[in-house]
Amino acid sequence: MKAPSFLALLAASLLFVGPVQAHGDEMHGEETSAAPAAANGDAHDQTAMAQMGETAAAGEPSAAHGEASGAHDEAGGQSGVGDPGVLAVLKKLHPATIHFPVALFLMAAATELFVMRRKGAGLESAVRVLVYGGAAGAVIAALFGWIHTGLWFGGDTVMQVHRWNGMLIAVLGIAMAYLASRPSQSRAWLRTAIFSMAALILVQGFLGGELAHGPNHLGISWL
Repeated sequence: MKAPSFLALLAASLLFVGPVQAHGDEMHGEETSAAPAAANGDAHDQTAMAQMGETAAAGEPSAAHGEASGAHDEAGGQSGVGDPGVLAVLKKLHPATIHFPVALFLMAAATELFVMRRKGAGLESAVRVLVYGGAAGAVIAALFGWIHTGLWFGGDTVMQVHRWNGMLIAVLGIAMAYLASRPSQSRAWLRTAIFSMAALILVQGFLGGELAHGPNHLGISWL
């Protein structure tokens, strides 16, 4: 082959191979640069997701704290001063207050029977203390009875009799306390009042049972 022909062939080969190698290097460079970019993108996405997870995790206690704060505010509002819940508790105390005058007045009547049977037994002072305690308890029970119903004068016959019989017990209890403080010559009046009070207490207990447990709560056929 002649020298000029060989040189021409060599030059053509260099011109052909050079762009191919350059294109290959360029593609390889793009792939190389794309791989770190993809890796960086994945890392960025993972970091962003981790941050979002931390934000969500931080948001859950915040939401729980908000719910707890709301519950605390609600509870605080229910237990505040002048809260209707206090009045609701007071309305439920009437059944608890009636036990004291019931027990004390009935014990006063039982003790007075001992006084009548055993003269000079020295139980007059015990009767006086029982009457004083029963009178105070009757006034308190009547007060809580009105708190329980409010200034309401309605109701059926059982309710009406229970209401005004309770007021009679409170008034009679005060009168009995006055008689108990008097000299012994008023003993007959005190004795009459004590046994009358015992009868009123039994009637009042029955009426209270009718109101609390319904008509004929004792299950007696003739009632």
